[in-house]
Parts: sequence; C-alpha cells; structure tokens
Amino acid sequence: MIKMNDKVFGELSYSTAWKSLYDITLFKKPYTISLIVEENDDESKNIREEQRDSYVFFLKNISSIEKTIEHILISYTKEFLSEYNREAEDEDIIKKSIEPTSIIFPMVLDDGDVNFGFLFESKFDPENGIGIQYLNGDYEVSTQDILT
Repeated sequence: MIKMNDKVFGELSYSTAWKSLYDITLFKKPYTISLIVEENDDESKNIREEQRDSYVFFLKNISSIEKTIEHILISYTKEFLSEYNREAEDEDIIKKSIEPTSIIFPMVLDDGDVNFGFLFESKFDPENGIGIQYLNGDYEVSTQDILT
C-alpha cells in the first residue's frame, strides 16, 4: 500500500484511490467516514489542485454545508417516500435511518471546479442509498450513482 502526506489532505493511503478517515457531524451525531480523493486518469496518481481547493473550500464552509446537507437529506427522503406511496416518516426517524459513509473529492474535469460529494446509506433505499454532489455552488441529490 502506498502512503503519502499531502500538503492539504494530510496523510493518505492508496488502494484504488487516495483515502483516509474524516470525522463529521450530521443531525448532531458524530460519524467517522471515508475521505476519498480519486486519482487522475494518467498513471501518476497525482492529486489535482482543484481537488485540494475543493477540500479547502469544504473545510472553510463545513458548518453551512452540514446544515444544507441535513435539509437536503430530509427533503429527499420525504419525496422518495411520497413517490412510492409510503407514509411520510417523522424527521427523527428519517435522521436515524441515514448514515454517511464517504466524502469524495472526484477527479475534476474542468479547471477551477469546486467539486465534492457525500455518500449515505439509507434504510428507506438500502439498494441505492443517497448521494449528494456539490459542484460550483450547486447541490444535486440522487442515488449513490451520482458520484460513482
């Protein structure tokens, strides 16, 4: 296993992507999730500056990002349940049914992009989970496929 100490991400290990652990709080509950920095298409395994810039942006804005993500998760789950004619659950039940697993800093395709996303397991959709992508100021939510 290859290891490195990146100037922004810190200590990372390589096994299909650069990885480490990250502590996050959602719905007032702490989680330790995987932090994943995808490699570039070239064989160099280098981390791009846009990925570092995205991480710095994320760290500077973590409080507002966490609040936005919490709101998106609740709204998305209520909409998901409604689409399948299931009774809307209490927000506390929704919060307990969603667990973050990863934050991903994808290989950035356009210079200057700020891009990252989260993957979540969901008891309401265990097969597909939930993915939230942030790209240049906009959030998009869907299944985990949005980021894979």
